[in-house]
Amino acid sequence: MKEKLIYGRDGSRMFGNPISIVFPKDVDEVKNAIINSEDVVPRGMASNIVGACIPNDSVVIDMKKMNKVIFDFKSKIAIVEPGVTVRELNEKLKLVGYQFPILEEGTIGGLIAMNSSGVMGKYGCIKDWVREIEFVNGKGEIVKIGKADLNDVIGMEGITGIITKAKLELIPLMERSISIFQTENIDEIFNIAKRLRLERDIIMLRLYSPYTSKLLSFPEKYHIIIGFNSNRGKIKGEEYKQLLNKIIKDKYYLSYNGYYNSEDPQFFFDKLKDFVSSLNQLKVPYFGDLNLGIIQAFFKDDIIRGEVVKIINRMNGKPGKYGFGLKRKNLLDSLQRKIILRIKLRHDPLNKLNRGKVINLDKEILLNKKTGDGYEEKESIDEINQIKEINKFKEVKKVNKEFGEVNKSNIEKIEEDLEMSREMSRESIDNNLNRTVKRKISTEDMDLINKIMLNKFKKEEDK
Repeated sequence: MKEKLIYGRDGSRMFGNPISIVFPKDVDEVKNAIINSEDVVPRGMASNIVGACIPNDSVVIDMKKMNKVIFDFKSKIAIVEPGVTVRELNEKLKLVGYQFPILEEGTIGGLIAMNSSGVMGKYGCIKDWVREIEFVNGKGEIVKIGKADLNDVIGMEGITGIITKAKLELIPLMERSISIFQTENIDEIFNIAKRLRLERDIIMLRLYSPYTSKLLSFPEKYHIIIGFNSNRGKIKGEEYKQLLNKIIKDKYYLSYNGYYNSEDPQFFFDKLKDFVSSLNQLKVPYFGDLNLGIIQAFFKDDIIRGEVVKIINRMNGKPGKYGFGLKRKNLLDSLQRKIILRIKLRHDPLNKLNRGKVINLDKEILLNKKTGDGYEEKESIDEINQIKEINKFKEVKKVNKEFGEVNKSNIEKIEEDLEMSREMSRESIDNNLNRTVKRKISTEDMDLINKIMLNKFKKEEDK
């Protein structure tokens, strides 16, 4: 019962029902699990916040036992199985003087499936660092793809295949550091950020609102956490590691205080100040990545959340880094759904993999052409299910024919738009779903905070 409870949920706080849990040790066991199941859901750390691995009477495939890492000294790449966490990977790479730069608390398979970015925004997202992927598709085929075809898997949230191996590009291990800037003036924040974004060795510009800063035990002011690819920052060594760990888990502090829902729009830099000013007026807590232009806002109230969504739409914000899953698949427009459907049908025509996530395959196959702002269904849901069973491959053929009539340049444009909208993925949550942020600040934590404040905020020392 406890196992079903754990495997029935993820970071979205949605719940589902797993009928069984499988722990494959190699690619052949993944293949057999897919062939012998009708509905499978791949799972890493379940860190996503959009319901991307919620089972619905599904077989859950937990990838944690596939955790091998091979370092290729000649090409300076790592061959990594999907159950390896970023933390584990970097611990092993440290021994050979290298590092994987996408710093998150998830598994490699999960990060690839969601196309995650880390806290170091200038390193982009994981797609930028993947050279090759091995996966098993819904037909039980073992497939290997390179750079040209990564969109078939990366950011697809497990609906086209289960990742079994990835070749990752690495960077040399280097000393990093952090500085902190604080102010009560929002204009000052963005004036400074605009300048800092041009600095080559600044890889992190993380903004915290006054309220969010307070939850993190900082003064109740605006803060920018500035990460350097060098020792220019004032916080180094062990203190750097402790602070970085706090930053990676910042979402916990909001979740613990009742902010379970969030939106993560992405804007061009010149629109960010207007958006956060709107959040300030609505008293919405937030933090964001000023390099990537992503602001994550948190909500207790659905009414306030609805107002923020209206602002996002009015300002033409795009989904930032957390994917679509079950919660946000309505954000996809018709052409984006067609692109995803085309890839889905290529790899999983029987709809075995992560059913219902991102798109509803049953519906998409039998929809009329777009009319107005939405689609009209030809049949009722029951009729759709009947037709699906009788004429499945006929309908697939029909859809494929429709795609063949779409202008190639238009397809390419939509794929680019889709890639931008999915470029980032979700904040990580802790591996243990029952673990929460402690209300009381530990002595060690307070010592760290005091040192940071002493290092950063005594203006007379900087004169």
